[in-house]
Amino acid sequence: MLKWILFLCFLVQIDCRIGCKGLTGSKVDWFIVYKLPAGEKNANQGKAFLYVDSKNPQWALSKKDIEDDSVAVGATVKQIYKREPTAFHLMYSDDGPNTKADSYRGHSKGVLLFDSSTGFWLVHSAPNFPPTASYAYPASGVKFAQTFMCVSINTNDLGNIGDQLRFIQATPFDQNLPAKFATRFPVLRNVVAKQSLPQSATVFTSVKHMKTVDGVVIHSFAKHKKFQKDLWHDLVAPEMGTNLAVQSWLNGGAADLHSVCTSQYSVYDMKTVTVPDLTFNSSKDHSKWAVSDTERVPLVCVGDINRQKSQLSRGGGTLCIQSVPLWKTYRSTVSVVEPCKTNGIDHWIYFLVILVTSFFILGI
Repeated sequence: MLKWILFLCFLVQIDCRIGCKGLTGSKVDWFIVYKLPAGEKNANQGKAFLYVDSKNPQWALSKKDIEDDSVAVGATVKQIYKREPTAFHLMYSDDGPNTKADSYRGHSKGVLLFDSSTGFWLVHSAPNFPPTASYAYPASGVKFAQTFMCVSINTNDLGNIGDQLRFIQATPFDQNLPAKFATRFPVLRNVVAKQSLPQSATVFTSVKHMKTVDGVVIHSFAKHKKFQKDLWHDLVAPEMGTNLAVQSWLNGGAADLHSVCTSQYSVYDMKTVTVPDLTFNSSKDHSKWAVSDTERVPLVCVGDINRQKSQLSRGGGTLCIQSVPLWKTYRSTVSVVEPCKTNGIDHWIYFLVILVTSFFILGI
């Protein structure tokens, strides 16, 4: 059936390949959705969202809301409900719909759908999402801001994605693994069976560099619970060689990791976020994303794990894109960050002291 559909699409020149769908419902190479928190201006009771994609990297407020299955997230996920038997799909979440929250396995949420040539990987922060029968947006994901990042990927990279999901310890709650996919990508058997790394494993992080269908490089970071460190400060920052400002959920019962500044890399927790016509506190934001501090490494990441001590012993990951236009959009979104402390002194004061001292000692 799928082959006949593709043939028909070829005849009428319609792109029927599986992939991310944008604001018009047409295929896009990648997109990011920032669902706004309830109670804010233009937030439509927490159902409005901002949107950027591969062709339009500046924030645009969607005319339709997150519940609409004809745009962006809804249009993308809706492709799964066709239940094409020859396509591979996977929904995974530590807090899926109609399931008990899993605090042992990875703190990760995502959706995959692939045919024999292309597909999409959607990573997100929304609890109880998506439903397994038909598209809807859960009431539990309305109050706080949430993020969704979709990338259209060639099916050849499914093995790499499967490897990342093993490190993360993703928790599947709905899937279809056709025999051809299981044979071509054996790691998917492990993922569907919730089989993580072997007991003999000694490496607990994984970094994969892949490309979207249109050739944009994406960086996938994954950590296993045995890594026992922060994804952002101890993996992403050193791997990419840049400081980061990170927005993550800091309202949990565990202690926060707080901003960390070292001689090598600094990672700052965001306190306030600013988007067009709206500023809101991080406490209203359940999303997990990061942006670098320099255009030299124009990095934007969207993921699924927080900067709290309890998350050190959880698997998790993030997807990152390097794009100057997108970086400028996200860099302007950083409003207020938590300063680092160095021996009780705010880090910026400490830096100023060092700079003044260097001026007098070295004459610079």
